[in-house]
Amino acid sequence: MTAATPSLLLRRLSRGQLIAIDGLLAAATVLVCWYAATETPISPQAGWSEPGWASFLVGLAVGLPVAVRRLWPVAAAAAVLGLVALAVGSGAVPFYAGPAPVVALGLVLYSVGLQVRRRHSVPVVLAAAVVVAAVFGATSRDVMGTALITWVAAACWATGRVVRERRAHAAARAEQATVLAVEQERLRIARELHDIVAHSMSMIAVKATIADHVGDEHPHEMREALRVIAATSRETLGEIRRALGVVRAEAAMKPMPRLADLDDLVEAARSTGLTVDFDSRAETARSADLPDDVALSVYRVVQEALTNVVRHSGATRCQVEIVAGDGHVGVRVTDDGSRHGEGESAAPRSAAGQGLVGMRERAAQFGGELNAGPQPGGGWVVATTMRYAA
Repeated sequence: MTAATPSLLLRRLSRGQLIAIDGLLAAATVLVCWYAATETPISPQAGWSEPGWASFLVGLAVGLPVAVRRLWPVAAAAAVLGLVALAVGSGAVPFYAGPAPVVALGLVLYSVGLQVRRRHSVPVVLAAAVVVAAVFGATSRDVMGTALITWVAAACWATGRVVRERRAHAAARAEQATVLAVEQERLRIARELHDIVAHSMSMIAVKATIADHVGDEHPHEMREALRVIAATSRETLGEIRRALGVVRAEAAMKPMPRLADLDDLVEAARSTGLTVDFDSRAETARSADLPDDVALSVYRVVQEALTNVVRHSGATRCQVEIVAGDGHVGVRVTDDGSRHGEGESAAPRSAAGQGLVGMRERAAQFGGELNAGPQPGGGWVVATTMRYAA
């Protein structure tokens, strides 16, 4: 289930402002419950007439948890439920004034229905219904009145659930609409790129053919064709850049790779025929609570190292080791390299120079140094240790 999204009105209020509103509701509830506690019990309920300060304490105890209903909804509901049962059952609040403390109970049950998952909130409302029915039934002996008060308490919880479901449904619909809009925009960009490339390349091909045929006999026509090719190329590149600007913006919004995505990376390398051994200690690193930027750098280093193995090494086997410790994580990627000796194995790696620079920069960002080079027994190794605040 998609998490409930607050309404437009509530989204304009900060969390502190919402808690302040709950404080005002709690103050109003305290006053109402205080007034109810000052009433004198009547038959058939046997009760006692407490002094004024005791009535105020009863109202304060019942209404005060409303102030924290947004922070700890289940705890607030449990506190209010117990205090309502004590106040009404003891006669401190007469049964005919019972709807006053039920207001406090309804407010906290609404928060439970709104904020707590169903499997946790259902037991709360069932317990509240049983306790309310038992207490009011025993004190008032009015079946209809007891049923009505119990229904009101449960209805407050149900209202919170309905609001939660509606917000979740609205959030899901908005998410689906966003996905649909993105897909439609991608299709539009694809069609636009197709039109741009098809038209421009056709023009360039025609003008290149003309320049080739008339180059010797009509050099001025050849130069004119070349000018058209140059102008068309510049215009096409500009149009492609503008079209791809939206794609780049969308790419920036995609979630960053995580260590859990290393499995897909390894499988992609294996699909090329390379045997990749993923050290079992990598499971420890993947389950470790690494910061997002560290996890991303580890992923990128492994990605670049595997790419270099596939493209430049001629290796048949590769091993990936990731070991996480207290405040550091080590990465080591080795391969068996070319079978023609160390010199020939190392030579093709010069083509990956920019990738090595990028890996060194990522390692240096977390106080590490990247070691990349041929191994004495043949093959290549890329190793680094990244450090972070544990």
